[in-house]
Amino acid sequence: MLRFNSSVLTLLDAFSSIIIQTVASSKLGILLQPSYFLKSFWVAWVCLIIWALFLRALNFKVGFWWTLASSSVLIIVSWGWSLLTFFYWDNGPVMLQMMPPVANVLWAFLLFQIQQIMVVRLPLAHWFKKTLGVLLVIFWLFLTAASIVDHDLSTTTLVGAALFAYVFFRLAAGLYIHNGKRWQQFFGVDGKI
Repeated sequence: MLRFNSSVLTLLDAFSSIIIQTVASSKLGILLQPSYFLKSFWVAWVCLIIWALFLRALNFKVGFWWTLASSSVLIIVSWGWSLLTFFYWDNGPVMLQMMPPVANVLWAFLLFQIQQIMVVRLPLAHWFKKTLGVLLVIFWLFLTAASIVDHDLSTTTLVGAALFAYVFFRLAAGLYIHNGKRWQQFFGVDGKI
């Protein structure tokens, strides 16, 4: 794993992995069953496409293309980073792992979009918006727990995936906010920004 050589992080990874593996092997592990399916890269990619189509249906045409383009760039950057970090040649190409785990990065990116684009702007009570935000975090934590159980990923790797997705989302959202009008005029599309 790519992480700092710190005994505190190693202890955190081991402690969280033991707890999650124990919970997954108990009767409470049935709660993780949907997460085993949802943590797949292809499911995350299809959910991002559905989200983009939802934005298109709301007449956010630039937002539709922004979502598809930024998530595609995010996938390429994640795979490129993994190639630079974990690819080597040993009587043939060998790839140790994906860092950051692309499916977890995509899910975090999608959940950041849902939180900032939809939940924040809903005309609902503040406590209900906070509850929806907490549910999104719990959903991502279930996906993370399933990744730890299935792929034996470390907690710090998954926290790094969330931080990477957050930074990328903030960068992409900043570009969208500052250049949305220009992109709308340049590509000749109508709709909301």
